[in-house]
Amino acid sequence: MARSKKVGAEQPLMPTPTGLLDVDGAAAWFGVSRAKLFELMHEEGFPVIIIPKNNIRFDPNSLYRWALEKQVNGRYVA
Repeated sequence: MARSKKVGAEQPLMPTPTGLLDVDGAAAWFGVSRAKLFELMHEEGFPVIIIPKNNIRFDPNSLYRWALEKQVNGRYVA
């Protein structure tokens, strides 16, 4: 029988994913809910690409840079 992963086990840092992410992918990448992601989208400078016909996409590299800019000594600064 295969071992299951422990819930809450710390994952190693992964390189920034390639390609554009949809809302679910960006929320999973950040480790937040969709609702929290939509809250973050209202912050000034949040990198979002809105394509006509209600398509929202995110560039992972821009998300990564934005997240790094928001961190000060390992703490999130709103």
